[in-house]
Amino acid sequence: MPTSFANDIAPIFNPFRANMLWRFDLIDYDQVKANAAAISAFIDPKVVGNSGRMPPANYGNALTQQQIDLFQQWISEGYPP
Repeated sequence: MPTSFANDIAPIFNPFRANMLWRFDLIDYDQVKANAAAISAFIDPKVVGNSGRMPPANYGNALTQQQIDLFQQWISEGYPP
């Protein structure tokens, strides 16, 4: 079953929304789609040069590998709404 922004991706980012509104809205489809590459680089601890985890520890738990993989799947599937 394909991923969906509304059902799969927005719920992952919703807990961090308030802290990121200064940059963009993490539960707004168009804004997340437009910033997907940057988000991906910051949430994946395997990305070279990613010295700090996102979200930062004071904002809550790090995303799980399953959540990171789901976000990557959403991108690879063409950003289904």
